Parts: sequence; structure tokens; C-alpha cells
Amino acid sequence: TSSTTVRSRPRGPMRILRPVLAVLTLAACSPAEPPTPPDPEAVRASLMAADQAFAAATAQNGLEGWLAAYDSSGIQMEPDVPFTPGIPAIRAAMAPAFADTTFRLIWQPTMAFASAAGDLGYTLGTWQSTHYNEAGKGQVTTGKYVTIWRKQADGSWKVVFDGGNPDSSPQLTAAP
Repeated sequence: TSSTTVRSRPRGPMRILRPVLAVLTLAACSPAEPPTPPDPEAVRASLMAADQAFAAATAQNGLEGWLAAYDSSGIQMEPDVPFTPGIPAIRAAMAPAFADTTFRLIWQPTMAFASAAGDLGYTLGTWQSTHYNEAGKGQVTTGKYVTIWRKQADGSWKVVFDGGNPDSSPQLTAAP
């Protein structure tokens, strides 16, 4: 005579637990869906808007508006001086200009570019600074700039690098 082993079906909680564990194991092993890439036009538009907001905040709030746009690791680059890393150093470098009540800095972004992931981008544009001396003579300087932006966890953009160069020698004008 031969002996036959009969497997019995699991009873109780194991009867339900085994199929659930099998499904969870398969789900954990399947590849995740790749994230949908951001719309490049929307990212560029958001960079242009961030730069325009940066200009408006600076026009309205001076130095504090300027600094509010920077990431804590931001770097500023100006002609003929070393890089200025970090908000405290940027504050120290820009405070004298913003303390001058005749100083005006305006700029306009003209184009924006972004990484494929949409988390890093840069804007290019033109700027103009004006300041008047005691005799009422104004010095107007124009130039070009590049600002590199990093997207923050909340979706906003912060400046990680800003630098520009003047077009030519400053021009003297009469006070308005």
C-alpha cells in the first residue's frame, strides 16, 4: 500500500492573509510610474513671473525685497569684485547702494530657460541703475544679467546665482 499526503487548505486568518501578501509583494516589485515631465512653456512662464516679482519686490522694498528672492545658498556676482556667497554677504555688498535714496535699480527679464525636470532654470534680461550726486547729476548705467533659479519644495523659485555686466561706461544725465 502506498501512502498519499493530502494538503489541507489554510484555515482562519491565513486563508485571507496569503493572497494579500502575494499581491503586496508583486506590487512592491513592479516598477513605479515615471513622473510626468513638466510643461516646458509653463516652467518658462513661471520663471519669467518669478523674475518680474523679484523686480517688483525690489522696487517696493529695496534691500529687503532684493534679499527675499535669494536662496540661503545664493551667490551674487558683480564686476571687479569676488563672488558674494550667502545672504549676509549679499546684504553687506548691496546695503550701501540701497541706502542711497537716489539709487534706483530696475530690470526686465527677456527670456527664460529651464531644465527638463523643471527644477532649475535661468532668466536673462536687461537692467538699468540710476543714482544722483549732490549737484543733481544722474549717473545711468545699463547692462545685461543672468539669474539662475532653483524650484523650492513649495513650488516657488529662489535665486541661487545672480550676475550681470554693464553695457558701457555710465552716462550722465540731469536730475528729473
